[in-house]
Amino acid sequence: MLPRLLVAALAAFVLVAAACDDGGKSSPPSPVATAPPGDGTESPAPASATAAPSWAPVADGRLGTSTGRTLPIRAPDFAALPGAKAYFGTIGRAGYRIEIPDDWNGGLVMYAHGFRPSGEDVYVSNPLGPLRGLFISQGFAWAASSYSENFYVPGIGADDTMDLLAKFEADFGRPERVYLVGESMGGNVVALLLEHQPERFDGALAVCGALGGQEEIDYLASWAMVAEYLSGVEVPIGKGPAPMALALLTRMPAALGDPESPTEAGERFRSVMRELTGGERPFFEEGFARQFQTNFALLILDPDRRTAPVAAATNVGVEYDIGDDFGIGADDVNGGVRRLAANPLARDGTAHPDAVPTTGRIERPLLTLHNTGDLFVPITQEVAYKEKVEDAGKGDMLVQRAIRDGGHCLFSDAEYTRAWNDLVRWVEDGEKPAGDDLTGDLRDIGKQFTEPRRAGDPGGR
Repeated sequence: MLPRLLVAALAAFVLVAAACDDGGKSSPPSPVATAPPGDGTESPAPASATAAPSWAPVADGRLGTSTGRTLPIRAPDFAALPGAKAYFGTIGRAGYRIEIPDDWNGGLVMYAHGFRPSGEDVYVSNPLGPLRGLFISQGFAWAASSYSENFYVPGIGADDTMDLLAKFEADFGRPERVYLVGESMGGNVVALLLEHQPERFDGALAVCGALGGQEEIDYLASWAMVAEYLSGVEVPIGKGPAPMALALLTRMPAALGDPESPTEAGERFRSVMRELTGGERPFFEEGFARQFQTNFALLILDPDRRTAPVAAATNVGVEYDIGDDFGIGADDVNGGVRRLAANPLARDGTAHPDAVPTTGRIERPLLTLHNTGDLFVPITQEVAYKEKVEDAGKGDMLVQRAIRDGGHCLFSDAEYTRAWNDLVRWVEDGEKPAGDDLTGDLRDIGKQFTEPRRAGDPGGR
């Protein structure tokens, strides 16, 4: 029987994933695909000397790398809101939902859901929070795909979203405007589509989005490797799920303590992760506590690095820092942390555009929301994406907003509504909205757009 800590961590991971969709049962996956052997801590042997992976190079303009699993499609039927009509069905291995108001204004929103553990089926989610009702009340139609696979599959999400857009156009005609809205991994879907097929969209909203693409999985690899170094507990990548789970979720908590009562190693771990994810800022402590066990789960779910995103994960070149008065310095951490090398067959942007960092080369307006205390997809992904967009000469296409809260995808109805309305005005009236500058000190960030201010906000009113 799996230890209770493992069950708790996997359950927490499912809850984090479910925070970015409207529900549905999930369960930990079985191993899903094969990859070249080895633990990835050194440069892999040439491809000719290893077994070929089952994830084949992407072809014909597609962006997604298959995990190799086929899952049943949960019935996609749903009831329309008053004043709208519901349409649903399947496209290949994915389910879909479409809702069109009776007074359709010609606009369409393509909604991209977040990460899901492999689970036992694929299922469609309605847009989160107030967004569905907002779309219909304003005359916008919306469409959402289940995606044809679960796990970290942003490229497949992008491909299935495009297939659904083609279906919508065939059945209902070409919309006058097409928006993208993505949450969590759906933010990676948004970035991929804006960078690879910008001509199909007019604007996008990404909330709690993994805009860095593969950098999200790199970050989770860093989380595990830093914990390994500071705790002295080996993270046995490549040795199967049972040793991984037992090592991380029995010995690791004993070595690090917990967020409320950390050991000396746990204090050091918290400091390194604070520096890695943006430094001192509102609600870091709350976010750290939420993700303390959960952030190990992606590697627990694929410890043999059989899927392309986990095979592509690396912390090579990451520069770690640590606060003062911890008895060790940045040089100690950087010299001691094990460096997990990427499998180059996976981290090939031509063969697998969904298993490399995004580029920032966007051509359409993109507005983002991100929680300051998000430790699942840290706000530093927004910081890095801003730099990419600026380097690409597209800085006028990006507006970012920080929301002061301590978790992943924790936004109020007012925050969702304001962001959506501001994006529509930007696209349709040319009124570029205000945003936050995330490139500096984040300790006082987000007051302008957080509504209401959360209890315990360290910045006062």
